[in-house]
Amino acid sequence: MTSSNDAGYLLPCSASFKCFDRFSIIDDTEDLEDPDGQVPFWPILTSLLRSTPIETPTQLAELLDTIAVTLRGSSGPAGDYGFLKSFISTLEPAFFGTYWPLIVQFALELPEHFPSGILPVLGAEGTTSTLELSRRQTACLVVHQFLCTLCPPAWREEYFDFSIWYASGQRHEQACRIYLTCLLTYLGTFLSTSDQQQDDCHVTYTLVTAEADFTTVGSSQAPLSPIEITLVDNYETSPAQLGLPSGAAVVSANRFIGFGQSATQEEVHVGSSPASCPAVLITPPLAKNQVLVVRGAEAVLSITGQRRNITAIPQDTIISTEWRARTMLFMDALELDVESDASGLPDLVPENLTREVNKAAIAFSSGMYEVICSPLWGCGAFGGDPYVKVALLWCAASAAHTSLKIICDREAREIVSSLTRLVTAVRGRLVTAQDLMGLLRSIPRNTARLQTLDWMVERLGA
Repeated sequence: MTSSNDAGYLLPCSASFKCFDRFSIIDDTEDLEDPDGQVPFWPILTSLLRSTPIETPTQLAELLDTIAVTLRGSSGPAGDYGFLKSFISTLEPAFFGTYWPLIVQFALELPEHFPSGILPVLGAEGTTSTLELSRRQTACLVVHQFLCTLCPPAWREEYFDFSIWYASGQRHEQACRIYLTCLLTYLGTFLSTSDQQQDDCHVTYTLVTAEADFTTVGSSQAPLSPIEITLVDNYETSPAQLGLPSGAAVVSANRFIGFGQSATQEEVHVGSSPASCPAVLITPPLAKNQVLVVRGAEAVLSITGQRRNITAIPQDTIISTEWRARTMLFMDALELDVESDASGLPDLVPENLTREVNKAAIAFSSGMYEVICSPLWGCGAFGGDPYVKVALLWCAASAAHTSLKIICDREAREIVSSLTRLVTAVRGRLVTAQDLMGLLRSIPRNTARLQTLDWMVERLGA
C-alpha cells in the first residue's frame, strides 16, 4: 500500500493511493495497473461499499477485513473483530437501518470534500500550520477511520484508525465501548442537523510552534494571575471542566497525540470528541516548542472518571453549550522518574523547568482565554512532582495573562489541601511570574518528590 509522506497525507480517494487488488474486486484492471501491478484503491472501495450487503455484525466484520487485507495484507490490530461484532449486535437493527447508510454516504463523499486527495501535514515545509475543516469534512475523515481505509502517517504505525477497538480481549472493554458509543452518537447528530448548521460549524487543528529561543516566562514581570484549586468527585468531559464558554482545557498528551484503548486523560478527551480524532493523521510528534490546539470539537458524551472507573452519560441538553468555542490544548509533559535519582529530583533540572514552563506558556498564549482548566499535568504516569508542576502552570498562565483552574479528583484530595497552602504562601510573598520561577529554581536538587511543598512554604516564611 502507498504510504503518506512528510509533506502531505494521502487520502483513499487520491489516484496515488494504491494497492494490489488481492480479491479481484474490480473488472478490467489492466488499464488501471501501474508497472508494479498496483491499482488505485478508490474504485475497489466504492465497489465494496455499493455492492456488498451489510445487514449483520458478521457481514460488517467481513467487509472491514476485506478492506484491511486489501490494503495491508492482514486484519492488523482488529484481529477477529470480536469486540466490534459484540458491540454492534447490541444496536441491531438501528445500526444497519440508520447508521450504516450514513457511514457509506459520508465515506463516498470523500472526493467531493477533498478533491486534491491530500491533507496538509501540520508544520511540514511548505504547508500551513492550521487546517480548518467543515463539520461534514471532519465527519468524512472520522468515517474513514472507522472503516480503516486510511494509510498510516509517516511518523506512526498504529493508533491512527479505530481498528484498535475491534478485537476480542480488549484490555479496557468499558473504555472501548464508550468510545464506539461516542462515535455513533456523533454521527447521529447529522441526522437531525440541517446542512446550513453543518456548514456554519468548523473544526480547526493548529500546530503552534514557538521560536527556538522562547524563554520569556522565566523573566516575565507579569503579575501572578488568579489561580483556583478545585476538588471534584471525578474528572468529566462536561463543559464546566472544559473551560467553556471562554476558556480552554489542557489535554495531558503524549508526543504522539491521539486516542487509545484505555482511559488516560488524553484518551478520554479525544475518545469523547470524535471530531478531534483526525488530528492524528496530520500532527507529527510534538517537539519541545510545539503544542496542538484543536477548536470546535464537541464532547458528545460526558465521560466521568479515568482509568478503570469510567462511565458516560449524555451531555446536559438543558444547558446551551457553544461547542464552536471549545478549545483543547494538547501539551506533552516530560516523562520523569517517580523517585529522585542519584543526581536529584528530575523536575528541578534547570532545562526541565524551562522546557515545561515554556511548553505551557506556548499553549496558554495560543489564544485569548479567560481561564485555563488543567488536571495535575504530567503528574500521573509521567511522574512529575505536583507542586512543581502546578507552580510552573501558574507561571505560564501569568505570562499569558489568563486565570488558571487546577482540577483534581477525589484521589488527589490530600494534594488539594497542600496546593491551597502553597498558593496562600506564594500570594503572601511573591508578586510576578519571575518571582515564582526564581523560587522553583532555588529548590535544592536533592529535595525528594512531594517534599518540595514544605521547602517552598518554609522558604517563603509561611
